[in-house]
Amino acid sequence: MFEEYRIIAPDTIGHPGLSDEARISAQDDSFAHWIADLLQHFGLEECAFIGPLYGGGIILRLAAYMPERIACAVLVNPAGIKTGPKMPMILKVLLPLLDFKLRASSRALRRVADALSSGSMNEEDRRIIGEIFRYVKLERNMPKIAEKEELEDYSAPTLILAGKRDIFFPGEEVVHRAREILPNLTSAHVYNCGHFPATEEKKKMNGDIRNFLSEFY
Repeated sequence: MFEEYRIIAPDTIGHPGLSDEARISAQDDSFAHWIADLLQHFGLEECAFIGPLYGGGIILRLAAYMPERIACAVLVNPAGIKTGPKMPMILKVLLPLLDFKLRASSRALRRVADALSSGSMNEEDRRIIGEIFRYVKLERNMPKIAEKEELEDYSAPTLILAGKRDIFFPGEEVVHRAREILPNLTSAHVYNCGHFPATEEKKKMNGDIRNFLSEFY
C-alpha cells in the first residue's frame, strides 16, 4: 500500500530479530541515540516514524530528547502514554502464560492469544507467539511513561491509533492522556480491537496512516 515511500523497518536492538542482543534502557535517552545512529547511517536528518506497541514508546523517547529528528509520527497502540490496570493483565495474560510455559498447554496459549487480540488472532500468529513465549526472553520493562514537560519542544504532527479493548494500553485512556501531553496531536482514532488488531482493523489503520502521511509528509 505504501509503494511511494522508502520504508526502513529495523529490528529493535535487544529484542527478537536479527539485531544486537544487548538491551538498552527505555527510561532515558538511550533509544533516542540509537535512532539517531540509524538516521545517520541512512543519511537522514529527519523522517516520518510509525511506532506500534513498544515502538511507540521508543518514538516518544526520541520526541523527548531529539524532537527535531521527527517530521511526523504515527503511534499505534503505543506504550509510553497510559497503561491499563494490572489485575486483568495478571489474570488474563500472565497466569495463562505461566501455565503455557510449564505445560505447553494449547488451551493456555489460546487464552493468552484471545486476551491479546480480543479473540481475533489466527492460527499462524498464535503459533508464532507460542514459539516466542517458549524460546525468547521477553522484555519485562515498558518504555517510560512520557510527561508533558519533557515533550514541550516536540511539535511534529502526531496521529494516535489505539484499540478500545487493548488490555495493556486501553485506547480511550491512551487518547485522553495523549491530548494532555502531546503539543500537536492532530488526530486520534480508537478501533474496536485488542492489543493485536484483526485484519479488518489493520486495513482501516492503513487507510488512516496513508491519509495522515499524505497530509503531513
